[in-house]
Amino acid sequence: MRTVLFFFVICLLISCSDKNKIPSEIIGINQMTKIMWDVLRAQALATEISRRDSATNVVAETKALTQKALDIHKTSIIEYNRSYNWYSKHPDIMQIIFDSLYNQKQRPDDFNHGQHHEPFKKDSIL
Repeated sequence: MRTVLFFFVICLLISCSDKNKIPSEIIGINQMTKIMWDVLRAQALATEISRRDSATNVVAETKALTQKALDIHKTSIIEYNRSYNWYSKHPDIMQIIFDSLYNQKQRPDDFNHGQHHEPFKKDSIL
């Protein structure tokens, strides 16, 4: 009887464990959101560059700009892919990241929105 009770308690503890807890080797939500934002922008820039210059290889340009974005965040492609795959398997948490990315996209760009900046004139720099 004790064995059955012990087995039941162990099963209960395992089943109640936090399945959505982010492991230590996975990039945190806030940092992953920032990295994904920059990676998405790098990929969009690569597409735009290749659209304007037909000699540009879109795959190579995407890879190079994505790597630059990861370098800025001091993250390797392996760490990014491992984290992205983990978040993909946890859609509830991935939704938090996607919501943050969507909200960030909706924010007005403070530099261009509502502000008018006059370009420098050559003689004004002297």
